[in-house]
Amino acid sequence: MSEKTLPTPEEHKAEIDAYVAERPRYELYAKMLEDILRNACKASIPDAFVQSRAKRVSSFAEKTIRQYSDYPNAAKQMTDLCGARVIVQTAAQVKAVGCFIEDNFEVLEKQDKALSPNPEDFRCRDTQYVVQLREDRLAALGVSEDQYKEIGKRKSEIQVRTWLEHTWADSLADRIRKNKLKLSSDVVRAGTLLAALVEETERSIGQLTDELDGLIANYTAHTSKAEIEREITILTLLLENEREKDKQASISTKLARLYAASGNHERVVELLEHHIDHASKSDRCELLLDLGYNLCRLHHSLPDSPQYQRGLVLLRESIALCECERVSFVPHLRKRESLHARALVRLGSALEEVTGKEHEARRCYEQSHEHEPGNPYHLSEMFTYEAICGHGADLSPAMRSTIRAAIGACEEHAKASLELPYAFLTAGRLSLFLDKDYDALGWYARAVGYCQDESRCVPPGQLSEEMRRLLLLSRGSQQHKGYQRVVKLLRLVLSMDGRPGTGQLSVRPPVVIVTGGAGNVGPGVLARALPLLESGLSDFDGTVISGGTTAGIPGTVGGVAEALGNKKRFQLFGYLPTRMPHGVSEHRGYDRTFRIGDDFWPEQILQNWEDVLAAGIDPRDVLLVGFGGGSLSAVEYRVALGFGASVGIVMDTGGSADALLADPVWASLPNLFPLPVDASTVRGFLIPGHRDFEPPVCEEMARSFHSQYVANSSGKLPPTLRPWEKLSETYRRANLEQARYAIEILEAAGFEVREAVETPVVFEGFTEGEVEQMAEMEHGRWNVERLRDGWRPGPERDEARKVHNYLVPWRDLPEHIKPYDRDSVRAFPRILAQAGLEVRRSERTGGEEE
Repeated sequence: MSEKTLPTPEEHKAEIDAYVAERPRYELYAKMLEDILRNACKASIPDAFVQSRAKRVSSFAEKTIRQYSDYPNAAKQMTDLCGARVIVQTAAQVKAVGCFIEDNFEVLEKQDKALSPNPEDFRCRDTQYVVQLREDRLAALGVSEDQYKEIGKRKSEIQVRTWLEHTWADSLADRIRKNKLKLSSDVVRAGTLLAALVEETERSIGQLTDELDGLIANYTAHTSKAEIEREITILTLLLENEREKDKQASISTKLARLYAASGNHERVVELLEHHIDHASKSDRCELLLDLGYNLCRLHHSLPDSPQYQRGLVLLRESIALCECERVSFVPHLRKRESLHARALVRLGSALEEVTGKEHEARRCYEQSHEHEPGNPYHLSEMFTYEAICGHGADLSPAMRSTIRAAIGACEEHAKASLELPYAFLTAGRLSLFLDKDYDALGWYARAVGYCQDESRCVPPGQLSEEMRRLLLLSRGSQQHKGYQRVVKLLRLVLSMDGRPGTGQLSVRPPVVIVTGGAGNVGPGVLARALPLLESGLSDFDGTVISGGTTAGIPGTVGGVAEALGNKKRFQLFGYLPTRMPHGVSEHRGYDRTFRIGDDFWPEQILQNWEDVLAAGIDPRDVLLVGFGGGSLSAVEYRVALGFGASVGIVMDTGGSADALLADPVWASLPNLFPLPVDASTVRGFLIPGHRDFEPPVCEEMARSFHSQYVANSSGKLPPTLRPWEKLSETYRRANLEQARYAIEILEAAGFEVREAVETPVVFEGFTEGEVEQMAEMEHGRWNVERLRDGWRPGPERDEARKVHNYLVPWRDLPEHIKPYDRDSVRAFPRILAQAGLEVRRSERTGGEEE
């Protein structure tokens, strides 16, 4: 006897009548389910699309007939009489909504269609649940007793999918799967390929969004002090006019993070204490974390105080919320994992100050790394505390590989301006763990430069705290020269307080450091460096510091000093090791040499800077010019940049010089200048214009230079040809610098400039050779002025990016451009006459005034 497959008319009508009687309850159920899901998604997925419905009577009637064998008692057996759908952006959000459903409903069935093994299954690969209400979660979900009495244990279906899955399902999947036609193999094949593409696209989007969410949750982009102050003003205004308590708490949390960036822990505590009871369930974890940590930071000197202990309690409560398995909202899973790790590492940091909590602190650091194994900052804190406690001195190959990867992550963050200055500090500390001392010094020098920049927002005492950690590390098995060098660097920086120097060494300003390759520099580089140093040092008056040996660049500097003889106007100091390597000798052209360290090490560099600072010289007034070089020169370049010196790197000299200019972590610094291989440019870099005019006189001269340029540029276009009043600041500054430097060029070419007794006589006797010599120096001055204004060389001019194609040596300047410089120097006497000055040929040259 065959199984009954269709209901009788009477049975069909009875089922419909039964459902019609039940449908108002399912309508209530659908509305309640939609409210629950929408409210749950509001915190972490505000753009989630939620819809619900009670099954239509006509749809129920048809399904009752077509699936009678499955549902002979349809009104009680069907699970989709109430249904809801949640559409989100990513697979991670699908998982988060699923976690909420599984934590708050009784799940009778779960079907993850993404796990279907059939390659020709064209259905949307979403997740579907059959659920019932749970009595123990009614209050958390906002379901009243009356609502529960109406709904009871009735079933509903909830479908969760991404927008891409939804589009695929609505546009093609059902058309292919549900129609009655026999599809051709081409259609089936095309459908299979499209389904695979949709799935792969979904996977790729998920991977990328997960990576981005990880970056957003874990790291903070660099923001200038001005930007932070502006954002504080905006958020304060929003907070003052926000009426909803939970929104006030959310704004306060954002505002607190901005105050924390500058170390204003007191303001953070004041803000968050006021809103701690009003935070939404999804925001409470982060608010507790920030309040607890800042309480501990504010009272760090009194770890036994009630305030500090309360901070610990709040941090532990934040961790407990992160670990809570059942929450009444859809969590942001990636953010929750990050908050969990951050709360653990901050609790570990706070517990370090509490006697007897070493084990708990270590466990916190370990767990933070377990939650975020790719976070280099948590890893660094874990290793640091292990080392301070005397554990983990010997690193296994696997650990060393992990640390190298963490340094790489810090480097990527530094390039992207994330987590600054912590990316620099952490890379430096991790480099010390690997005994990469020179790398560590470079990273710490970069951190020093960042922290010393007044436009940055850095908590006060950041470098002092880092030095304290390093001193703790150096007491244990990690003690070696690398730690000592970094500590000395930090001590030197922290000792710069602007007071007059107390050093015994007479360092006469201005100061120029010349560095580069010694034993490893090629003859080609030395041949190019010699005329540059001769030009730059011949009229330099101050202190020059170099390596002190006869080899390479230090030897070239010594040779230039010897050749100048009694015309030398600078004192030349050299820094050498106490024991010279075989084949290396001291250069007799140096006025004084100083012996430090057992070999050519960073000790000489640090002592050099200690002497300069002890003489009361502002490091921002120090110049360094570099040619090529190896690992030691790389350290010297970076330390100088960190102190704020102006560092001119001569391009195309190889080694660490070219590597520095190509390094994105350093290349964008405003005090790093790529100098062309050009004697006049190096001279312009080392010898600034020394004549100051009264501001009105200087501006009048600058206007004249601008007028001269405009008169000779009729075929050109703005912005350089605008009237003086509308000229941009960068071009005004260029003309002012030209006015100030004119006398320097004239004196270098053998002329002297004097104040006129009566009406100035305009000199008109320049020879073509003199014009060419001065035009070359004028172009070198222009190169330096443009570089100092932030312009950089490039193949094509770009005003917006400040790239100029004429930042080249004089010999490479196009011939049609050189007349501008020649005409400018011919105009020197006329323009200087406006300041009451006369140009005449110097008596020292032996020429006659024309």
